[in-house]
Amino acid sequence: EMKYILILYICTLTTGTCTSSSVSGYQFDTHYDCVEAGYKLAYNNYKNLEDLEELEKDYIEENKIVVKFECRDIRVNAI
Repeated sequence: EMKYILILYICTLTTGTCTSSSVSGYQFDTHYDCVEAGYKLAYNNYKNLEDLEELEKDYIEENKIVVKFECRDIRVNAI
């Protein structure tokens, strides 16, 4: 059986690197559901960068910080 986990990344477009990543803890039955949640969580995380990551707005602007996400498929072994 295939499931999908959502992984969020905080990245800078100035260098193309992602400084941190986190597995959201959410697991989905379909790719569609994972992507839908990914956009919502990426947006919410972006809006909260100043609080969550303690990034100043100037830093976000200067380094062109974005939140990306990935829906990674995982195999779940049925018992």
